[in-house]
Amino acid sequence: MRLDERPLVGDARARAVHGRSSGGDLVVVGGAPASDLLESLEPFGLARRSAPVDAHSVASDLLATADVAATASDVPLVVVSHDVRISPVALLDLLDGPRDVTSTAVLDGPVTDLRGDAPDVAPGGGFPPVRVDPVSRRVTSLGTVRHVVSGPTTYAAGILRVAAADRVRVAEVLRAAATSESARAPGIQAFDLAVLAVVRDAVVPVAATPLTHVTVERGHEQRPGVVGSAWQQRLRAASRGNDGVFSTHAIRPLSRRLTAYGLGRGWTPNVVTFVSLLLGLAACALAAVDTRWTWVLAAVLLQASLVVDCVDGELARFTRRYSPLGGWLDAVSDRIKEFTLVAAVAWVAVRRGDDLWWLAIVVLTLLAVRHAEDFAYATRHRALSARPVVPRALDVPGDGGAQGARTDVPAAPTGRARLVRDVKQVLHLPIAERYLVMSVGLLLYSPALLLWALGVASAIAFAWTQVGRLGKALTGRDHFRADHPDPTLPHLVDLAVVPRPTGRGRLAWQLPGLLVAVEAAALLLAAGGDPVARAAAYAWLAAVCWHVYDNVYRLRETGRGTPHALVRATLGVEGRVVVLAIIGGFTDRPAVPLLVGAVLLIVAYAAESGRAWRAVIGSAPSGAATDAAADGSTRQDGSS
Repeated sequence: MRLDERPLVGDARARAVHGRSSGGDLVVVGGAPASDLLESLEPFGLARRSAPVDAHSVASDLLATADVAATASDVPLVVVSHDVRISPVALLDLLDGPRDVTSTAVLDGPVTDLRGDAPDVAPGGGFPPVRVDPVSRRVTSLGTVRHVVSGPTTYAAGILRVAAADRVRVAEVLRAAATSESARAPGIQAFDLAVLAVVRDAVVPVAATPLTHVTVERGHEQRPGVVGSAWQQRLRAASRGNDGVFSTHAIRPLSRRLTAYGLGRGWTPNVVTFVSLLLGLAACALAAVDTRWTWVLAAVLLQASLVVDCVDGELARFTRRYSPLGGWLDAVSDRIKEFTLVAAVAWVAVRRGDDLWWLAIVVLTLLAVRHAEDFAYATRHRALSARPVVPRALDVPGDGGAQGARTDVPAAPTGRARLVRDVKQVLHLPIAERYLVMSVGLLLYSPALLLWALGVASAIAFAWTQVGRLGKALTGRDHFRADHPDPTLPHLVDLAVVPRPTGRGRLAWQLPGLLVAVEAAALLLAAGGDPVARAAAYAWLAAVCWHVYDNVYRLRETGRGTPHALVRATLGVEGRVVVLAIIGGFTDRPAVPLLVGAVLLIVAYAAESGRAWRAVIGSAPSGAATDAAADGSTRQDGSS
């Protein structure tokens, strides 16, 4: 199993080991390594440190590993179970990622038994179940022949990477584990006990690095990957599968083919993002021309833009070229395409004698409110989940889970359960479904139908999320604790004078979206029935919504939001609402002041955003990539 396994995908640069976090010391525990294991690990420049094989025991393996870990070193330590069989391609994210963190490889089922109908009765020798926190992505429990894991979510593949900074502490943990009663338990595996000891110590966080769609074997068990070579499996893994039904079944199969083509020709993610933006803006321009054939072509280009938009994220994941700037560029370009298309369709409607600018403002408000609320709710959930992991004695069989909790990894949903999951995804209206609604509206050549369909679909999605979240909050099922406030909430509200929320209220996460809705209502009232003033109000609201998205993604990718100086300079929501009240109450022609306000906001927001992102690029470490967004987990609403 080598990196030149064929059929290949991409050129040599796309398949290269970057060396950003590769290298280090290698320890194989549990016995003699599988015949091709060391060959699989060779591309990562690991120097093998021997663990005892003669008179082998779990305790001796743990002590030998601890001795290697305790050696003063500025390189990581890689601990591998002897019975793992895997392609090096599958290990690129774990052993050659851009961050030096302690992490273990995990994989989803289904897992098959290679012994067939005559299984060995001996315990151990397969993938142990593990529980991974869905928010922090931290391993919180692991099962062995002696230890129970409650509510497991996935399996451990048998490879642990210890960051250089964590080696000394891990050495202490392993020495203690070697003298424990668990080390003498019949059938227990040295690797499993080592990971469990580190997890239960709770000092060194163990992140979970998923191995999706790739073939992995350990002992007598196998998790089969998708059909094809390891590189073809990696291409499939680079394509997100949780971003909506239409994207999964219609868009992603096309984008993967385009990604494979681009990987062989040196395409960079940011350039692909720019091409996607140009295709989307070309669709908007064709819609503004207002002929049936240009609208048909606009619908085609809009879907082409979506396909290309998926490619940049797939390129980034395949080549491990991640950056905060890439995530921001991808998300903001999506918003620009949506805002511009809605504006083009509303403008065509006015030319046809039907003023739909008010409906365009409502649609834009629904989209922005949902996104602001999604982010605020997600960060609140992370704050509630970010509780210290309580250390637990290694010789205690249980992990503190609820009595009667399941101990098996749940099977993938099938039949009715899968249908329910798909329906829920569609109701959330991810970006592919929104683009589908807009494309169908373009094919039908009806501005009113397009805007009404998009507005109704957005309202249903908003109501769907509201009912679920409010129901949990009002019935106390949201696990809310006032002593775990969301630290990002004060940065999500555009308040200049009014005190910002602390996040200690049960429904505080709704405030960012509510403020956007208040400003949108003030804009509609200020514009009155004048179509030109409503168009200017849309431009004002588009500037505000763009700033909302910009702020959300800056917080998500860099942890830093909009400076309060800019909030004061743009008056905050409360100041702008007062200005809009003056415009609506004392101006007969509101179009001019609304347009002037929109231009001033666009200039202020764009200038500050450019300054902030230049600072992010300038402070990036030399080894960090600056080309594209990382994983899909950072995208709540994007398609990449």
